[in-house]
Amino acid sequence: MTKIIVAATNKGGDGKTKTSILLAEYLTIIKKKRVLAIDLDPQCNFSHKFLDMEIDPVESQGKMPPIHPSYTEEKKINPEWNGRSSIADIFYGESVLPYSTHLNLLDIAPGYAMKLLEAEAVRKSEVRNKVHHQLHLFISDPTLQEAYDIVLIDTAPSKGPLTVSAVKAASHIVIPSQMEQNSIHGIYGMLQLWKQEALQRDKSYPLELIGILPNKIRDVNLHKDLLNELRQAEFIGDYVMEDKLKLRSIYAEFDAEESNSDSIFNLSDKNVAREEAMKVCDFIYKKVFPND
Repeated sequence: MTKIIVAATNKGGDGKTKTSILLAEYLTIIKKKRVLAIDLDPQCNFSHKFLDMEIDPVESQGKMPPIHPSYTEEKKINPEWNGRSSIADIFYGESVLPYSTHLNLLDIAPGYAMKLLEAEAVRKSEVRNKVHHQLHLFISDPTLQEAYDIVLIDTAPSKGPLTVSAVKAASHIVIPSQMEQNSIHGIYGMLQLWKQEALQRDKSYPLELIGILPNKIRDVNLHKDLLNELRQAEFIGDYVMEDKLKLRSIYAEFDAEESNSDSIFNLSDKNVAREEAMKVCDFIYKKVFPND
């Protein structure tokens, strides 16, 4: 069965997208797995890493997918299609056509800011049918299950309907967090969401927490002290990953537009950032594929 890994946090800037990008590259470049990336964050930064996203002329602050390479042929089958495909289409009863990327084994179902924001804003009475279960139904499709070994889902920094839909579809969750008080407070809310969903699950399809990933760590006393406190905290310390990601400028450099086709995993084995990322991704991989 295809594994579904979700990066989720309550607060923006904690490293969900960075974690998702690192895993997408690691799984395809290092582990040679077939991966479908899904972007449920209206900011669409995960999508932009692997696609040339465009500015939405209707929503100037929003991004939308480019015209799909298969548009000409697909239009013969569906003349009403406008040529853009997004994961948000599942919330509108439409099909999704993933895009290929510069990584041979990685496809992506990108975000579409305006549509995702509309889905996030559905009325409470509509949430269960229109949002909460649609992603699970999409990923459960036998054709998708056959095509991919892993689905990676990047989420918005919230516990709203889109994040809940990702958690309901997930087999595994990773929670990145900075060592800042607001970020740490947000961990508890995300753990609660995980536990609520895990308790409702059938035992044949458990929802496993990979761990809490310390991110953007600096060599300052504040970060060291907060990390130590987190490791010792009751009910939460056992979930904190031993490996961590430090605050390094190289991550921002690889996220720059001109670096979109490159990866930290193409650096020398001796590069400290690559070594750090490898340790984190190796740990996550072993949690998801314990028998590999």
